[in-house]
Amino acid sequence: MLTGCVFIALRLTGDPAALILGPEADAEALAGFRVSRGLDKPLYQQYFRYIKDLAVLDFGVSYVTGIPAREAFVEALGKTMKLMLPTAMVTLLLGIPLGVWAALKRGRAMDRGLMFFSVLGFAVPNFFFGLLLILFFTVFLGWLPSYGDADGWHYIMPVLTIATSEAAIFSRMARGAMLDSLNMPCVKAARTRGLPNWRIIWLHALPNALISLLTMAGFFLGALTAGAVITENIFSWPGTGRLLVISVANRDIPTVQMVVLGIGASLITANLAMDLLSLLANPRLRDAAR
Repeated sequence: MLTGCVFIALRLTGDPAALILGPEADAEALAGFRVSRGLDKPLYQQYFRYIKDLAVLDFGVSYVTGIPAREAFVEALGKTMKLMLPTAMVTLLLGIPLGVWAALKRGRAMDRGLMFFSVLGFAVPNFFFGLLLILFFTVFLGWLPSYGDADGWHYIMPVLTIATSEAAIFSRMARGAMLDSLNMPCVKAARTRGLPNWRIIWLHALPNALISLLTMAGFFLGALTAGAVITENIFSWPGTGRLLVISVANRDIPTVQMVVLGIGASLITANLAMDLLSLLANPRLRDAAR
């Protein structure tokens, strides 16, 4: 289903030969390009050939660079992982503790303040926040580079841009999960037994809250492969998001298909892994699955 939708959508966007060769290309050059890439065949024949190549893990060659699409994707994926792994660490280490803290301070000024900044962090678009960071730290102060991935200084603004919005989501989810856990019968029973508050939180409420966050964490970790399309393009980060945008603009069909399939596979794999982890962490789910 995914392969069919991507295949048809890309071929409805225009003629790759005309875009890649430019308006000055003559009819002979355009015809030669189409023949060499199999674009002269009927659409159904192109699709059957595409499926046949997929069966042997042949994802084609880039129309623009001549590099195999799989190699281009793997190279961009490595760049994306270099950015998104520290982003994930910042997101989880910031968002979940703040959400738990807000739940423990429910109704107080600390809770309202944290949730206000959470809503603000989620509401501000990444492209706007990223441009503000560039304007302040690069243009005004001249402290940080605004593009590329040469050294650690290049990571600060992209990581901050992505982690701000993602941590805001996790903090709100963690707050809701923690509040639900605090009202669970096991937590109420622990209170009636007179257990210390720290033990109730760490051994009863927090583990149940974290279990409910596993599904969201799976989707988040799977989406890391896609990178942040907007953020990677703002900071010219050579990852999968930027590769996807450039390939779509150039009608580089093999590369776009490779990137979309790679992203889809990563989402499926990450969510499956989180589902399996949920089964291991939650005895009730294991009993229901039997």
